[in-house]
Amino acid sequence: MHVSLKEVAKYFGGHSALDSVSFDVPPGAVFGVVGPNGAGKTTLLKTIMGMLRPSSGSVTVDGRNPQTETAVRAGIGYLAEAQYYYLDFTVSETLCFYRETYPTWQDERSRELCMGFGLSMRAKVKHLSRGQRTQLGVVLALSYVPKLLLLDEPTAGLDPVMRRQFLALLMDEVAQHGTTVLISSHQLSDLERICDYVGVLHQGKLLDVARIEDLKRQVFTVQVVLAEPPTDDFWRQEWMQSVRQHGRIYTVVAQGERDSLASYFAAAKPLALEFIEMPLEDIFIARMGGEGYAFK
Repeated sequence: MHVSLKEVAKYFGGHSALDSVSFDVPPGAVFGVVGPNGAGKTTLLKTIMGMLRPSSGSVTVDGRNPQTETAVRAGIGYLAEAQYYYLDFTVSETLCFYRETYPTWQDERSRELCMGFGLSMRAKVKHLSRGQRTQLGVVLALSYVPKLLLLDEPTAGLDPVMRRQFLALLMDEVAQHGTTVLISSHQLSDLERICDYVGVLHQGKLLDVARIEDLKRQVFTVQVVLAEPPTDDFWRQEWMQSVRQHGRIYTVVAQGERDSLASYFAAAKPLALEFIEMPLEDIFIARMGGEGYAFK
């Protein structure tokens, strides 16, 4: 499914939850939305789902309005940050309850997912941990094989083993079924593993959207060893985000094409020159240091 947002705004009273948000997600892509609590991530996903009506702008899924077309919403899976279940139901009873809602439900798939997570069919929901309830939510969201999957902070409450397992499952889902995925998180490290694109949402505004593959080709940590210190002007370049010196070793965070950067530093006749791939979080810090957004 192709998702398109055009100048979407959402107000609650006088408060702006979303402010002119625009982006596109191609079919089969994984799009990550990162931002702190209160940034508007949940509002964004609910608006795409059709649960909230935008105050202005438009949301389309495959060119259709999820707000007004039930058939569009039927192809969307949604996992909320907080899941609510009948606590006295067993896992099996919960699956049966949800199965009646979705015509495309696949019993075999739900059983396979539960087995993969180690969820006992006989366990009562009230006895499940927070992480296990999240896993149950993932099972429910995937068992009817949605074409579009919206995940709101799905790794919150998961321990490192569960988190890795969940991300691997998500990658498998995309590979097998070509599912389009929008996933929100405040952890860039999680999104880096699985996303094709990532956008930063802050106070309702989308500050930046980029393809992760492109980002990693545009921002580098460069370590250069120089026999003689260059002039101060050598380091006064707009594309240099920061420069640290330790003896003859200079560590530079630089934006630009790798070949162009290498040519620039080669002019200083370095004893050694190394390009180091940066974590996604550090790349966004370099790109957005002046935007008032702090990654945590």
